[in-house]
Amino acid sequence: MPDRKSSSTSNSSRTAAKVAVAVLIVIAIAGFVLAGLKAGKSAPEQVVAADPTQEAAAAPTAAAPATAAPDEPAVPANIVAFAPSSSNLAEKELAKVRTIAETAKKKNREVHIVSTAEASQFGLAQQRANLVRQTLEQGGVPLGRMTIKISQVPQGTVSVTEANRVAMVLQ
Repeated sequence: MPDRKSSSTSNSSRTAAKVAVAVLIVIAIAGFVLAGLKAGKSAPEQVVAADPTQEAAAAPTAAAPATAAPDEPAVPANIVAFAPSSSNLAEKELAKVRTIAETAKKKNREVHIVSTAEASQFGLAQQRANLVRQTLEQGGVPLGRMTIKISQVPQGTVSVTEANRVAMVLQ
């Protein structure tokens, strides 16, 4: 008959191994999401520049300079940037969401709303993703064709710029 003490040591080792694997999986998923957001700038499925509705939206703002401030990089068409600690979007960013909604509706596409947040900012990330979802829904995208994915990452592993962004990925 085997000794019971060796069994309890084995169980605690298994538990520690399971926790370690779970942590590694979460880190890997966060890495994939961040890499996807950075690589999303060149993916043809995610960029809406070829859509004629975007050209029409750009015409009224032709008088205003389209360049971003030197310290602020340009944000791709499928990503909206929120002000720090805010769950409200500027009109320019709302226009991006409406353009994505039009494209998704015309091309009968699904929209994945993707964000990355630290644990302390998770509630804010949810509010932001919900605002994007509501705006897409108002633009005619059915709720059944939208998903929200918020990756929670360890403290200090996401830049402030990335934490204030929400991506809309067309599939």
